[in-house]
Amino acid sequence: HAAQAIAAGHCNVALITLAGRPVADAKEGKPVRYYNQQAPDFPFEMPYGPNVTNMYAMCAMRHMYEYGTTSEQLAWIKVAASHHAQHNEQARLRDVVTVEDVVNSPMIADPLHRLDCCVITDGGGGIVMVSPEVAKSLKRTRVKVLGAGEAPKHLAAGQVDLTYSGACWSGPKAFAEAGVTPTDIKYASIYDSFTITVLETLEDLGFCKKGEGGKFVSDGNLISGVGKLPFNTDGGGLCNNHPGNRGGMTKVLEAVRQVRGEAHPKVQVRNCDIALAHGTGGLLGSRMGSATVILGSEDA
Repeated sequence: HAAQAIAAGHCNVALITLAGRPVADAKEGKPVRYYNQQAPDFPFEMPYGPNVTNMYAMCAMRHMYEYGTTSEQLAWIKVAASHHAQHNEQARLRDVVTVEDVVNSPMIADPLHRLDCCVITDGGGGIVMVSPEVAKSLKRTRVKVLGAGEAPKHLAAGQVDLTYSGACWSGPKAFAEAGVTPTDIKYASIYDSFTITVLETLEDLGFCKKGEGGKFVSDGNLISGVGKLPFNTDGGGLCNNHPGNRGGMTKVLEAVRQVRGEAHPKVQVRNCDIALAHGTGGLLGSRMGSATVILGSEDA
């Protein structure tokens, strides 16, 4: 939206900032709400006792039923995040974990274990976007917005399919605008409230076919220096930070670091000229929205 405002001549410099303090709010006795109680269909869902975790657990269970996905495959997403978080001094969880650690951690909402879930932290971030004319006067490495897309996903009058997200629409829009394909992406920041969120998003963005996400991640493809699509090299929401509903901001920040070559040396992706950042809002098992942005170096 900032890029559109700049292109339309409404401004030359735009500040995008977002922060959340769920931990501090909880300590102060303030209610922490992640569920949209203003939605018109809310009264029809609440009698069944939905909460954030069991809504995502339903998505995971359905994906397992439809495609044979396993808990061990989902665990590889946490394993990859932990391999990256060990190098981030500010990460909430820095210990490297194994697949066995994940599947043996306590069950929270079947089939999601505790280590399938993100951390909860305070946090925030900010981004400055400028016009090309202003960018020329800057003396630090600049990162271009190559393309972007956004899309909602609703309940389809009750015909709900839990196996996909709005990324199946926002992704193609971003790729088309950028003039690239998933195979051109060197690094991906994927919103990771739960491991299943990452799995479905990877499929929806076209990094693998629908139903093949489990095989894709279990081959170690998400680990920097090992796989073909390093993701969330700051540790992501699964290990680093997750400031309430503000997880998308941190995804863009790490993608910018990667394109600039400023990520931690242990996880910096070589020749990272094109990166993707993707955010998910709402609940994957209900009303939600997706936003995808593709970033590139000045030479991309």
